[in-house]
Amino acid sequence: MHTSRTPALAFCVALCWLALGGTSSAQYACGMRTAGRHCYAVTEWSEHPEYFGAYSDIPQLGLSCAGCDGFVDNEIWMIDDFTPECQRNPFRQCWVEAGYLADIGQNLPYLFWADFAPGGQFRIAFPAYAAISLNHFMIVKDGRTSPASFLVFIYNTSHSTLFSALSPTSSGNPMKANRIVMGQELTGTMGATAPATTFTRNIWAVVPLGPEYVFWYQPQRTRGFERQDTPPWERWTRPPGTPGTEGGELTTHCCR
Repeated sequence: MHTSRTPALAFCVALCWLALGGTSSAQYACGMRTAGRHCYAVTEWSEHPEYFGAYSDIPQLGLSCAGCDGFVDNEIWMIDDFTPECQRNPFRQCWVEAGYLADIGQNLPYLFWADFAPGGQFRIAFPAYAAISLNHFMIVKDGRTSPASFLVFIYNTSHSTLFSALSPTSSGNPMKANRIVMGQELTGTMGATAPATTFTRNIWAVVPLGPEYVFWYQPQRTRGFERQDTPPWERWTRPPGTPGTEGGELTTHCCR
């Protein structure tokens, strides 16, 4: 932990590198994996002109899609709705996302990141190992390059899991994230399960990553705009501002 840069706090990026749950299946209508209306249980913030990074601690608990026809995940997103190059994309926005996901036929979730950059190219990458334990998920705009790119870090406290990536289709693009979203995404019509999972230490970067390689941040201070498509479900078990938390504690679950 580093001393604060008023009014922001900071921590070194990846060591300077770096009760509700339902488990039975249910029927739902959440589109196809690559098309249609997906379902969400999320909260989002759009209170600042630009967010330079997003971070959350999310434990890896029993997501399963062994008998499903879509996927279920827990993740964080950084989204740009306004940059002209992003509005010309088919989805009329750009994003970078990171989390863990159970896809068709998977009993265990896998870590992933994905992006949709100006020009419309979509990429998704999976590390070659299953997600375990408590992982820390970070996306940050890299101000050391011009034009800027985005870095993704996924790691656990012991660093037995340590994964980083340069978001290739986001490298050198004009994306300026005006929203941070976190929570659960669901596709398909049946079979996905996800026990109650908490999102804690919900913070955002107030400046891009600089030469000191430090994530200067503020905790989320409001509940944001909440959405749950039932399924999946979300609720603030400890709202932002609760003493003893940084950014509160959000809980998601699916699918009963």
